[in-house]
Amino acid sequence: MAQEIHKQVRIVISFPRENNLKCLYNLINYFSDAIMSEGKEDSDVNQVFENLLFAEEQAQKSGYTDGYESGQNRLLKGYHLGYHRASLVAAQLGYYCGVIEQYLHSNKSANEKVKSLAEEILENIYHFPKHNDNTTDILKTSEDIKFKYVIDFLNLYEQLIDCHLVDFISEKLWDKCLPELLKSELENVKTINDIWKENETVTRLNEFIKVTKLLSLQACPMILDFKDIPEFLLNLDNDKWKFNEIKSENTGFMSKKKLHEVEVLGHVVGHIANSTRSLVIDAGAGKAYLSTYLAENYRLPVLAIDSSDLCHKAAVHRAEKMKKIGKQTSSSVKYVVTKIDDNTDYNTMINIHFPNWNLKSNLILTGLHTCGSLAHSLMKVFLQNDDFKVICVVPCCYHLVNESFSKRINFSKNARMLAQQCIERTKKVKSLSPSLFYRALLQVLLHSMGLYDVRIGRGGPLNDFPTYAKWALLKIGIDTKKIPSTEILEELYQSHIHFKLKLNLFQILRICISPVLEAAIILDRIIYLQNSKQCSKSVILRLFNPVLSPRQYAIVAIK
Repeated sequence: MAQEIHKQVRIVISFPRENNLKCLYNLINYFSDAIMSEGKEDSDVNQVFENLLFAEEQAQKSGYTDGYESGQNRLLKGYHLGYHRASLVAAQLGYYCGVIEQYLHSNKSANEKVKSLAEEILENIYHFPKHNDNTTDILKTSEDIKFKYVIDFLNLYEQLIDCHLVDFISEKLWDKCLPELLKSELENVKTINDIWKENETVTRLNEFIKVTKLLSLQACPMILDFKDIPEFLLNLDNDKWKFNEIKSENTGFMSKKKLHEVEVLGHVVGHIANSTRSLVIDAGAGKAYLSTYLAENYRLPVLAIDSSDLCHKAAVHRAEKMKKIGKQTSSSVKYVVTKIDDNTDYNTMINIHFPNWNLKSNLILTGLHTCGSLAHSLMKVFLQNDDFKVICVVPCCYHLVNESFSKRINFSKNARMLAQQCIERTKKVKSLSPSLFYRALLQVLLHSMGLYDVRIGRGGPLNDFPTYAKWALLKIGIDTKKIPSTEILEELYQSHIHFKLKLNLFQILRICISPVLEAAIILDRIIYLQNSKQCSKSVILRLFNPVLSPRQYAIVAIK
């Protein structure tokens, strides 16, 4: 679907009676709020919300197909918008039309306020189009709506998201954080792997998992895949976009994960830079893996910046090692150690290190796994500096981010830590670390000893609970004479063993929500760029294999 939706990024459409797509967006938001209010009156908000999401899921394929066929037949006319623009407009309108119709069909008892709103939306769609409005971006509107749904869902499960797993037993989180219907179904689940299997007897669990999938970026039709880039972002022929991962043993002292990331992102940035004849600024360059790859393989001038003197020395040392094994490193990479924030003066650094470079809207700002708030700083600078033509960053370390652009999200540290989880890896491994249960049980022991707010940290032996508990107590300075015996610790373990499966199921539910948290963070950033009105194109790219590199999304914008 992404391939067709990104034929043209900006779409100009409007509705009758001076109502354009912005009006439709407001109506759909109002419609969503009305449905949520209706759910609160019935004391089952989760079910109502999930019904709306399932209406979207069922309508998406049929709405897209019908809409696209209408576009093919030129039924929307689209004035001078052309074939692909008409197709996209039809696809989006068909999608929202299908959502509303499906909701009304499956919720005949909806109150009059909801019905009235739904009918008004449908009437606007049915009478489209009348005239064009040159200010409306249909993809931005779609992402705005997706963002709203994501925030609504996360608000519903705020307790589940914000809790600390070490308190699972001591604070009775199973009872506090889970809806009754979902909790009762989970009581009958035998193993954590059963949670991924669709079962007619656990409808609430199935609904929960489906909704988290629908709200993730994986299910977002506005996301570009790597293969879509040449046609929709770079206007390159597929023959010029051929990509083969390096098979040689000489990997430039990179791990398999790092090599995968550098090659894929380097391919994107390299082609954009060559097509726009730009100099590349690699912010948060670390050991300059990406910088040297771009210089060697695409013959690009690169300014590698990092705030750490240690990373700078490591980058220089790596370059020397590369020379020793006969792989020349390019002199077109210049290394700079400086703090990177909203006020970083990139132009001065370029004038110093590339004195012959003529600054004229020909800079690309990139970063591979820009840590924490660095991505925010880069986006702000990108919009402030007229010489930046393109930004392409892959954010990471969400737990270190303490701000949002829209101010609509204000996640706790626990929520931001949860956003770092990788559901694909969890599915592949098919198990959780025993340390999760050991740490929660240790919390019970610590409280019984009058110890609160104790930080244990990572690590520790995982052979059995008594060994782990003794290690932890010694680590925090407990006298060996006060440490319970192995027999007492084993008895504590056996008396609480029935919590183990519940804790693991509880954590799996939280991990299911992690892609929704990531969607909120990424959508917040792309919408910020779109709202600036400075970008001719702005997209989210799905770049990496998530099992190998969980932080797989890049944010790209072109002025």
